[in-house]
Amino acid sequence: MNDDYKTTAALALAKCAAYDPWFPKASQATVDAWAEAIEEYRLSLEDVLAGVKRAYRENGSGFKPLPKDIVQAARMERKERTDRLGPTPEYEALCDSKYISYEEALQRLQKRTGQTFGRELGEAS
Repeated sequence: MNDDYKTTAALALAKCAAYDPWFPKASQATVDAWAEAIEEYRLSLEDVLAGVKRAYRENGSGFKPLPKDIVQAARMERKERTDRLGPTPEYEALCDSKYISYEEALQRLQKRTGQTFGRELGEAS
């Protein structure tokens, strides 16, 4: 497991403790478990800390977050952030690289199947 995720987990747990004075002190095993959950979705520190804020904002008193709660909130934060930013130039370039014209697609299909598609000249009306 990457140490960055352990640091992210420790900071997330510390932020939980800042919101809740009765939040328990996290053991190394707890940090490791949270880091594992965070790593599964490759969440950034920014998104995880925003997820902690969201989780506490959306839940009432007595809220005791589990890794799933924070990961889910962090994923929502990441999605909203990427939606606001829109597609990156890299993503648009990837989409453009996959574009082929209708004529090229038809030629590839005809080559692959050996069939001619569309009307024959004599069938045109």
